[in-house]
Amino acid sequence: MSLLGYGQTATVTTILNDPTADVDDALALDSQGNLYGSNFAGDTVYKITPSGDVSPFVSGLSNPNGLAFDSNDNLYVVEYSGGAIHKYDIDGNLLQTFPVGGFPSGLVSAYHSDSVIFTTADFADVGNNGVFELKPDGTVTTLYQGAPLSLPVGLTYGPSGVLYIGDYLTREIYRIPKKGGLEYVATVPAPANFVPFLAFITYSQGFLYGTVYGENKIYKINPRKTDDVEIYSGSTFGNMDGDISEATYAFPAGILANQSGNTLYISEFSGIGNIRKITRGNGNGNMPSTGSVVVFPNPATNSIQIRMNQIELGDYSLKVYNFFGVQVYEGQTNSEDGTLQDTISLIGWKTGIYEVIISNGNHRYSKKIIVR
Repeated sequence: MSLLGYGQTATVTTILNDPTADVDDALALDSQGNLYGSNFAGDTVYKITPSGDVSPFVSGLSNPNGLAFDSNDNLYVVEYSGGAIHKYDIDGNLLQTFPVGGFPSGLVSAYHSDSVIFTTADFADVGNNGVFELKPDGTVTTLYQGAPLSLPVGLTYGPSGVLYIGDYLTREIYRIPKKGGLEYVATVPAPANFVPFLAFITYSQGFLYGTVYGENKIYKINPRKTDDVEIYSGSTFGNMDGDISEATYAFPAGILANQSGNTLYISEFSGIGNIRKITRGNGNGNMPSTGSVVVFPNPATNSIQIRMNQIELGDYSLKVYNFFGVQVYEGQTNSEDGTLQDTISLIGWKTGIYEVIISNGNHRYSKKIIVR
């Protein structure tokens, strides 16, 4: 096990610090870039827009836990103490309730289907906890149940439909390959304190990331090797933003990677409910060349023009991500003489902060823009 994993440039910022909205548990993103977070210690799931506005999405639940969206932007919410999974439309209207029983906990959208995968986490009956599939018609299928799982909570998918499971009590991570069965991946270390628990896990850019309550740390796990674990960020209890090597956390809980993989969101089980964002530079590992991106006007309303000079010849991909890292635009452009010029219409775009990313496989350039 490696002790420190601060090799990648990344910055931590606090994006939610609202005393009226305590997000302390699972996180999910809809297709429009809105972030949702559950208050396990309370009864509410909150919605945070790309511009930072926060509001209750649904309330009156008994310990809302796991969250997941289907392809129609319907939100599934686990009600841990209620033994049920609820399905809501994008406006928060209840569409259906699935009484799965027991103590359902973690939740993730199934790989390439509109089913959801959930765990059960019953402290009084750890021998029967497991991982299950809930189909849209309400049918529940067992994917794996019993030892070595004890209290599975965290769920995430890797490439090609490999499902990863994090065990809350043992801090062990397993995977269910497409052929079935259960394979051991790693054990995330933690001190012998009163909350040495692995909360949630997520997959991003070839690695798993997991949060440990008591250590106030985020771990990075290489799923291609056994027990290849390192500290990604965090040290002592705190709320310091900045570089990941210096940032501190207050009982990190939910963790979620965005679609592009260049951003991680972390909720905190601190009683305050901050949401932290880790923005990673040069997420594909390529070093930028001497070219620079010029975008004007910025801020913009109807359209933006993009220009670059002193870059390699050839084709470039042009992508735009919103504040939460959800891709909202994709196009192709070309540099025939070391310069590049393109225009993007902003008609219909929501007000907020976006990031323009231009890359050709060798180099990657980015620029923040504001849409009004």
